Amino acid sequence: MTNSTETKANKTSESMSPWYNRPLWGSTSLIAWLKSIFNGAIVGKQEIPEGTVVIYKDALNSLKNIAALAKTIDSEKFTSREFVNFLTLNRQFESNTGSYEGLKYPIELLRVALETKESFLKIEATETRYRSYSQQEFYEYIFEYLQKDLSINEFQELVQRQLNDTIPKIKTDEGKAAIQSYVNQLDIVCKDKLGLKLLFLFKQYDLSNFALLRTVGEIADTFYDKNLDTLKEFMVVVQLNADLFLKLGQIIQVPQSKNRPETYALMLQYIALRNRHGKSFGQFQQLLGLLKQWEKFYTPLVTIRQQYPPSDYKQPSIFADEIYGLPLYDKYKNYVDKFSE
Repeated sequence: MTNSTETKANKTSESMSPWYNRPLWGSTSLIAWLKSIFNGAIVGKQEIPEGTVVIYKDALNSLKNIAALAKTIDSEKFTSREFVNFLTLNRQFESNTGSYEGLKYPIELLRVALETKESFLKIEATETRYRSYSQQEFYEYIFEYLQKDLSINEFQELVQRQLNDTIPKIKTDEGKAAIQSYVNQLDIVCKDKLGLKLLFLFKQYDLSNFALLRTVGEIADTFYDKNLDTLKEFMVVVQLNADLFLKLGQIIQVPQSKNRPETYALMLQYIALRNRHGKSFGQFQQLLGLLKQWEKFYTPLVTIRQQYPPSDYKQPSIFADEIYGLPLYDKYKNYVDKFSE
């Protein structure tokens, strides 16, 4: 009788309970069942190894530091049309392909010639004006040294030794000063070994050809503040001075098949772009170098996220933090790939 009474009481109690607390089947309510499923899911997720979390934190901190520095270098000029054009042309120049196939060496010679043209012109002026026997003998020794495949240091040592032998033989102070100044200009020219090669080529063809540098330098200077995107203006100037450039081409070793006005327009355009964007290009390379470092930390960070997905692992809150520098990396990713080749 008592059991029957208790059973009725339990049924009455259950019927009075909210529906979600009533047994769904057996003695388990919906709330209890959901709790067991939820708790089971939480219990079922694995812990990410502590060492892996430390690696993740270190990588994220490194990304943050590198990104902060990279952002200080980034500039709007890196996406300007003219700068992007220069990047394309410079890539062809460095790889000696495309429009610049076969022109890398001649362009480098022309660049050095224009950068040191004042020294070349002073060398020419000295050799023309100061013509005593001892001085002419000194110039002949210089030409002899230029014909040898000497390092810059070897060349300078031989020149200094010859200078020490020649100075006492010169009678006037003016003549002695002229030869010393001559050697000083040689030092400027031979800071780059291409300068030695260029000096040899000029002397081999004709010393008076140094005058070409003054004219070409003046032409190059006219593009200082002009639009450098197209070859049109370069072509006009080159065609007006075609004989001069064709003569210069022999000295700077432009291939015979390319010894035409279009070639010199390309060369002048590249040198003008390089002069205008040389500093920015150095900064851009520095930026790409930082982004390449950034990439080394980003790769393992992404790998960790892929190997420990939130569906299977308890991810610490740091996994949801912003990846510093990702927009900047995406902006220049194609250039970073090229930079690493």
